[in-house]
Order: sequence, then structure tokens, then C-alpha cells
Amino acid sequence: MQTTAKLFTSGNSQAVRLPKAFRMPGDAVWIQRDEATGDIILRAKNDDQRKRNLAELLQLIRDNPFTEDFIPPRDDAPRPSPFEDWDERVPAQGDKR
Repeated sequence: MQTTAKLFTSGNSQAVRLPKAFRMPGDAVWIQRDEATGDIILRAKNDDQRKRNLAELLQLIRDNPFTEDFIPPRDDAPRPSPFEDWDERVPAQGDKR
């Protein structure tokens, strides 16, 4: 659904008056600007739902412990220097490399 909302100034801030069909629960929202499009996105800041989601996530982690193959072993051997054969001498004037 798309409609028009009114903008107004409140103190030094700009505000938007949401139509009834777009009302959100609570007294605060998360706001984000999409850098690619410039769109402003409002999301309901429902802390109760976030706490439930976090509790569910933590329970899933407890119920499904990580196995040894979750993060494969890595090779900690030092990498060869990309400048190993670098010639640091300054060429003489007129010298071509």
C-alpha cells in the first residue's frame, strides 16, 4: 500500500504524520536510510519481540552445540612475502627498468 504522509517541523526536527493505516506499536521506531536509494525506512521498535527472538536464538544454540567441523582448522603457516624479489634500488636518471 502506498499513500501520502504529511511532513511538519517540531522544534529543530522534521517529523512525519503517519496515516492511521500505517500506525506502529510503541512510542519509538528504528530509522534507517538506504544508502543506495536514499529511502528512509521506519521499523517498529518492539523490544519485547527482540527479547523473545534473542531468547529463542540462545535456546537454539544450547540445544544444538557446535561440532568440531563447524569451523574447519586453518593453516597458520606464514605466507611468503609478496615483496620477496622487490628491487629497492632507485634507478639512475635515464635508466629504464
